[in-house]
Amino acid sequence: MRILLDVMGGDLPSRELVKGGIAAGRRRGVDVVFAGDAHEIESAFSDAGVHAGGQFDLLPCTETITMDDPPVKAVREKKDSSLVLGLSALKDGTVDAFVSPGNTGAVVAGSIFIVDRIPGIPRPGILASLPTLTGEDILVIDVGANSDCTPEQLDHFALMGASYARDVLGIDEPTTGLLNIGAERGKGNRLIADTFTQLEAGPLAFAGNVEAHHLLIDRPVDVVVCDGFVGNVFLKAVEGGISAVTSLLKRTIRGRVLAMAGALLMSGSFARVRKSLSYRKRGGAPLLGVNGVVVIAHGRSDAVAIESAIDVACREVEVGLIDRLSQGMSGWGDHGS
Repeated sequence: MRILLDVMGGDLPSRELVKGGIAAGRRRGVDVVFAGDAHEIESAFSDAGVHAGGQFDLLPCTETITMDDPPVKAVREKKDSSLVLGLSALKDGTVDAFVSPGNTGAVVAGSIFIVDRIPGIPRPGILASLPTLTGEDILVIDVGANSDCTPEQLDHFALMGASYARDVLGIDEPTTGLLNIGAERGKGNRLIADTFTQLEAGPLAFAGNVEAHHLLIDRPVDVVVCDGFVGNVFLKAVEGGISAVTSLLKRTIRGRVLAMAGALLMSGSFARVRKSLSYRKRGGAPLLGVNGVVVIAHGRSDAVAIESAIDVACREVEVGLIDRLSQGMSGWGDHGS
């Protein structure tokens, strides 16, 4: 298995990302190709005691697509960028998966233009895995690839999310819910109403509407479906809420002797909570619906987060998710055929 890691365009230096890629390769026994500035990658290789070639190799690039670049324009014009060359390698079959912490819009656009979509899937969707109080993650799709959607596209998101839950996470009969402003039938706008009718008549175990404040507490379903605009707002609100609660706890404890003593006694519990909520351990977000394994890592990804994102890519390759999605689009009952 060969995983390509784009080490340009993220918030942290490429040296940090190379470190995570080497750690993942050594632990999982897979080959990792690093796309980016050759000098920086070779310097990171030297620090880690590895040489280019064999298990760890490099794909030299002279251009970088930044977070501020217009996605479509950047993909069309920066042909020698790590993102474009990396996706081209995935298209050509010289690597089995592509992982990037770079410009999300550019990864989506490049995946559509270069790798292409799975036949029968109108739009790809980004799937996020979020922690819940039940101890099991909940899947949300789409969280940013498509701002405007049709009921048919949301229906495909549901199928892809359910396929991922079943084939990658091992949930035999995943349940699906539609993110809405209320749980009652008839709530929401026309898009939600039409999608509700379509999902209700479909082959999935559809549980109806679900509300945002229930998702991380009760985990009412395995897969939550929404358009990318709503999903991205929800995802960022969750991230902001976690950061706000953490900061509030620190501010409340700081300067109070008894509170600090109690916090010291509970430091192990706090550490476990931080670990369970951290995006660094959640891996990357798979871009489902394109004809290759593409994983979008957080822009702030450090070595630990990159290692986790590569884990996600490896699991998708191991289960043959692209083939399963291709089969599943023609009927949910095609699993295992």
